[in-house]
Amino acid sequence: MRQLAFSRIAVLMGTCLTGLAIAAPTVHLSASPEVVAKGTSTSIAWDALGAESCASSWSPSPSLPLTGAYTPPALQAATSYTVTCQGGGASVSQQVTVQLAPACVTNCFSKRWIYFYGGIAWGKKTANADFNKLSALIVNAAALGYNGIVVNIGGEDSYISDSRDSPDFAGNLAAIKQLALDKGIELIPMGGHPHIPAQLQPELSEALSVEKTPFVVSQGRAVPAVRWLANDNFSNGNGPWDLMDPGTVSFDSGTDRLKTGNVPGKGAIRLSQPNVLLPDGSMKTQTRLHRRFVNMKPHTAYRVSFWLRTANYKAPLKVQIYDDAVKVPLYLNLYPMGRGTTNGAWNVLPNTVLPDQDWTNYNFDFNTGANTSIRFYLGAWSNAKNNEAGQAWVDDMQIREIGLAHTVTRAGLPIVVTSADGTVEYSSVNGKDYVAGTESLAIPATSAIPDGSNLLVSWYQEAKNMMPVWTSPASACPPQFMALQKQGYEKIKALYPTSQKFFINYDEWRIMNWDPSCQYASAGAYLAGTMTAMQAMVKQVNPGVELYVWNDMFDPNMNAIDKYFMVNGSLLGAADGIHPNTVIVNWTQRNVYVDPPPIPLQQSSLKFFHDRNLKQVIALYYDDLPLTDEWLDNLDAAEADGVTGVDGFMYTTWVDNGKYEDLAAVASKIKARAKARWPQ
Repeated sequence: MRQLAFSRIAVLMGTCLTGLAIAAPTVHLSASPEVVAKGTSTSIAWDALGAESCASSWSPSPSLPLTGAYTPPALQAATSYTVTCQGGGASVSQQVTVQLAPACVTNCFSKRWIYFYGGIAWGKKTANADFNKLSALIVNAAALGYNGIVVNIGGEDSYISDSRDSPDFAGNLAAIKQLALDKGIELIPMGGHPHIPAQLQPELSEALSVEKTPFVVSQGRAVPAVRWLANDNFSNGNGPWDLMDPGTVSFDSGTDRLKTGNVPGKGAIRLSQPNVLLPDGSMKTQTRLHRRFVNMKPHTAYRVSFWLRTANYKAPLKVQIYDDAVKVPLYLNLYPMGRGTTNGAWNVLPNTVLPDQDWTNYNFDFNTGANTSIRFYLGAWSNAKNNEAGQAWVDDMQIREIGLAHTVTRAGLPIVVTSADGTVEYSSVNGKDYVAGTESLAIPATSAIPDGSNLLVSWYQEAKNMMPVWTSPASACPPQFMALQKQGYEKIKALYPTSQKFFINYDEWRIMNWDPSCQYASAGAYLAGTMTAMQAMVKQVNPGVELYVWNDMFDPNMNAIDKYFMVNGSLLGAADGIHPNTVIVNWTQRNVYVDPPPIPLQQSSLKFFHDRNLKQVIALYYDDLPLTDEWLDNLDAAEADGVTGVDGFMYTTWVDNGKYEDLAAVASKIKARAKARWPQ
């Protein structure tokens, strides 16, 4: 940004009184500050030598200190101000002409917000760390010139479980609201995440179809047939498994899970902590075990089981499963090693790995979706922070087909049991032929299913714990979905009775549109329809409310693409569901999918929503101060391309649920870079 200066016109007047030889006082104005925008203010500093008093011509006209700085009232139409100082009966006036920048008329930051996530429900006021953090944030925000905080403070942002389960929630929120009112900070509630209905009614969870799992009947019980995708104890080397990173992944013939004493081991895969120095002087950062599986049956459920031992291994181990092109994740859990199952139920805690542990068994479930080929990875994609040596061993890798595991049943999602050739369909009505259980079927004595027969069982597998989201989203198609969302928003409305803003928390929605009862032509149509219904519901409860939503799931520059995670179908066209009065909160990051893009993605994204006549707020920072400059650069470029309607920004942070030490730096950067956009 180029610096523009004051133009100054100095008019000096001096008078010598009879009998006195008093030098006229002199007034020195300081170095020129930047040009200022109409309606803003600047500081004018001077020193007045030999003066007894000084006054100014701007209104009001206070007595000014003999030396120091003064910030005039907001500059309006006037472009010059005069300082007059008197000493010994003499006076000197000096006039300064202020260059006024044009008032901000396009893309002005009337909304200067901060994003906050935290739970304030447990522990009364200052006994709750997030209460203290939010209280301090409100005070700091007001001092720095921010004017709003988006508050995502419910039970996984729903405001439902906290207000229901904790006696501290109401009092804590009341204190937060009062403090915000006192400081002039608007609180904007966030909610409506698609997982909320599934959180309240798990049977609404999004579920993936599983087609024709083989079952075997024996003595009144049917269980999945044993069908291995992999069953490797590594007794003869790594076999079909690819040791992707030579130097950090190897076959260890002297170790295995069942080795005792001095008996030679049969073999295991050794993962050395990736601290190998490469010829170019860099450190190797990956150690991965990989296998490609082909000619698979789509829509099939599998359980992975393996054993792991560690010795000072501190690199972050994780498992990942992708489509054959390694573009679409099929399994990428929030917790790197997934979450296992015991006796048919999800384990309470996710799988974790200690730096030093004896052989420990891990398992997790996944679904092939529509894929017939997949790529399976286990290992570390980054080094331990201290680069010290460490090792881990993997043994007894088993992947087998499973049936009726974490089954979801509801209208439109039935369990279908047929004979092996598919010609006979058996009935569960009143337990006639079978009763579905956990990973099994109970076969009554009066059943038409003969003992020893083979069956095919089609069912729906809960999508929970497959993607890096807090929990499985609900399917939006059952009528209970919107009924529960309405119940949630009514609670929020009661908690914020005067609020006329609401932030719909739709972002990174990684599993959707698998319920066959939905009958949408595409995932984009599914999301557009859900968004339309959500906006209509909120407006019904609160007609005057202004709605906000993240951009990413509607943005072809981000996630509204042909293949996105485990979304069933293309997300193109999702933006058709956004109401013209809903504001987009745009957090597009650099080079998400194209490197380098023909036009910076932030410019393309701003232009996309502008062309749909939607207002926007830019969500900058993301724990990276240079991103602020990047956003301001791209906003300037987009504005030159005709983009309007960007009426604010939101300081957005994810690290440790909130990194706020850069609030002042971001504010200063925006004021310096885009002074006209930030009202003073």
